[in-house]
Amino acid sequence: MEAGGQFIITLTLLTGLCSGQNVLPPGPVNGAVGGSVMINTNIGSAGPFLAISWNFNGGSGSVTVATVNLGGTTPGPGYEGRVSVSSTTGSLELKQLTLGDTGTYTVNLIPNSGGQLTGDTTLNVYEPVSNVTVNANATDLVELNDTVSLTCSASGTSLSYQWRNGSSDITAGGRVQLSDGGRILTISSVLMSDRGPLYCTVHNVVSTGTSQPILLNISYGPDNVEVAVDPLSEFYIPGSSVTLSCSAQSSPPAQFQWALNGKMLDREGQELKLENVQRNQSGSYICWAHNSITLRYTASKPSMITVLERISGAHITGPSEPLIAGNSSANLSCQAAAGTSISRKWLKGDQPLSPSNRITFSDDKSSVSISPVESSDNGEYQCRLSNPVSTDTASYTLTVNYGPEDVLIKGVTEVEVGQTVVLFCSAKSEPSATFTWTVNGTETSIMTAQYIKDNATYDDSGNYTCVAENAVTGLSRSSAVHVLTVGREGGPVSVSRPPLGAILGGVFGSLACVGLAAAVAVMVMKTKR
Repeated sequence: MEAGGQFIITLTLLTGLCSGQNVLPPGPVNGAVGGSVMINTNIGSAGPFLAISWNFNGGSGSVTVATVNLGGTTPGPGYEGRVSVSSTTGSLELKQLTLGDTGTYTVNLIPNSGGQLTGDTTLNVYEPVSNVTVNANATDLVELNDTVSLTCSASGTSLSYQWRNGSSDITAGGRVQLSDGGRILTISSVLMSDRGPLYCTVHNVVSTGTSQPILLNISYGPDNVEVAVDPLSEFYIPGSSVTLSCSAQSSPPAQFQWALNGKMLDREGQELKLENVQRNQSGSYICWAHNSITLRYTASKPSMITVLERISGAHITGPSEPLIAGNSSANLSCQAAAGTSISRKWLKGDQPLSPSNRITFSDDKSSVSISPVESSDNGEYQCRLSNPVSTDTASYTLTVNYGPEDVLIKGVTEVEVGQTVVLFCSAKSEPSATFTWTVNGTETSIMTAQYIKDNATYDDSGNYTCVAENAVTGLSRSSAVHVLTVGREGGPVSVSRPPLGAILGGVFGSLACVGLAAAVAVMVMKTKR
């Protein structure tokens, strides 16, 4: 029973290793020149075998690597001392690898039980990476101007290249280009951040090598030019001492010059000392930094040095031409005869003047513009100039010509014959308007705001209109019609005789019923007379 069982197990095992099954890994198997590689079968310890043979095909035909039989292992030509074969697994160990060992390896196994097992796989032999170096076409560069090309060289086969700046990988894009399979790194318009250290790492499947770091000498700047003022103050009194110090980021170090209010001073160096400073030294100081390699000039932000004296002689200058509401613009400028103004405040009628869609101030508030002017802009304006040691105020009366507007007649609407008719015409206007009066469409000789007519008669009944005119604006406006009725003395005003023109107008210009009513009124008046 035991012998029978053992036979069944062996038969089952060998049945699983039938002919046609690949007993080698799919590969490829990788090895390095000078090293060794193990090509393992995947059948485990199925031996010993009656015979084992390994063959190699590098593209020029199959050659024997080694054969194994009961007499031992026999290496093929050129494989002496380089191969060993496992008698239990059939695995092959190949030593002292050369590039010529790259190719297809085939194994044939004949188990003791009979049959044949075969398999094939690919071996790739690589030359290890060595002698990794980086060369640059230039190492002295100018930021933003120059382009650098770095070439990575190495020994080995099937090489891949990776560039790093410090610990960061470099990838292609924008200013950075990779060519020749990544072997050449080109950086356009170099920046200070490109200086490195730069490394080239070369690898293949069997090894990795990294170059020595290379540093680029990139001249840059001057950048971030700044001025420090000591002592720092908003203002200085005459006779003070002030020191301005300039700094800049630059390689090589920058050279410095100074300018006041846009004019270069005959002063060079990192420090500018102002001793016994006077008012004429007030202004905007700028430090210019120069790099002799990049040939660039960079200016600092302005540093204001303000030497103050008391403000006096404040005055406002206004428009010289008459202002017309809705059409004209007014510009008021405030200056002082002496002293430096730190703050300016505008008021109108003792109230702060605020900006609006018509009112705008200059940046330093030395002037205010009103466009267009309106009648509400009339009044007194004040400009208050201040510095930490004094205040002075100037006043200006702004006159805006406007109108006439809101022309209105006030007065009686009914009088008796013989009474006095008094009407008043008013209008909003600057300067004051002149007036003319029209009665029943006829212009009168009265040219005052007051219309007076003694001893009213029936003929004074009718439509009164006042026309107001402004000689400066050139505008005229008419009032609404004021209707006056003159009735007989002691009688009801409603039966007063209207002027003939009014009767005719009523007859021909109104509806038939209105005309009939007017005719009846005339008949009544005639009967009473």
